[in-house]
Amino acid sequence: MSTGPVAGVARVGSAWDGGGRVSGGEGIAVAVDEALLSLASLAGRTVAAAAAGDGWEAVRRGLARLLGRGDPARAGVAERRLEQAREELASVPAGQAELVRDRVAAAWQTRLLDLLEEHPEIAGELRALVGQARSQLPAAGVFAADHGVAAARDVTITASGGGVAAGTVHGSVMPGNPAVPGPASQ
Repeated sequence: MSTGPVAGVARVGSAWDGGGRVSGGEGIAVAVDEALLSLASLAGRTVAAAAAGDGWEAVRRGLARLLGRGDPARAGVAERRLEQAREELASVPAGQAELVRDRVAAAWQTRLLDLLEEHPEIAGELRALVGQARSQLPAAGVFAADHGVAAARDVTITASGGGVAAGTVHGSVMPGNPAVPGPASQ
């Protein structure tokens, strides 16, 4: 067990400054281990995405085992929390699905970051579980309507000959199924 926090743990409500620091509500900035933060973030999003899929049972069992760390009572608590997240996601009205999914992902990111802070040696197991779960998720689709443009890659807008170019993003922009962080990102 570590004697102190792994360099910087982001909490829900904290602000990531993009430069390796998280600012808490009290003006305190903490250095963040970007690999652990990235892994916890991806794992949280994976929980939210997998809750609606066919591979949920494997994800639920694997995460409960990791969170339980050999203690059946802790594993049971983790399983109940995971099932509550799944039920919450299944019962949300379509218009609120993205908001609830983001909230569930953030909550699990925090839980898993806490676990990684206390037990950094399980990062490899969590990475493998996330990779397995993400491989079972459906590929992200790209859709557009009316005068919209949809792309699965970069969009470049240019103007020439005195023309004007403009673009507007409505809603959120998120990468679909990002790569699992690995040794190369550490």
